[in-house]
Amino acid sequence: MNCLLRLYCRMLDAMLSKGQEDENGILFACFPVTAIAAVLSRSPMTVKRSLNELETAGLIMRVRQGVGEPNRIYVLIPGKEDAALA
Repeated sequence: MNCLLRLYCRMLDAMLSKGQEDENGILFACFPVTAIAAVLSRSPMTVKRSLNELETAGLIMRVRQGVGEPNRIYVLIPGKEDAALA
């Protein structure tokens, strides 16, 4: 399975099963790049590149927290807005 697809599915699963809520009640997941790399058996650079691709594609949104803290990753579901309009 493609690394991007595996990464997206892994983050979506983590967010839905044990995600945290932000101050607005929206679910997010916190994943250090090193932890993602270990789970997917990929290098941290590959994970960073994949995260950038997912963010560019509009499938995730990363929010920086601070020095030494993992980003909040909001996993977006494509087409959800379109389905509500139909």
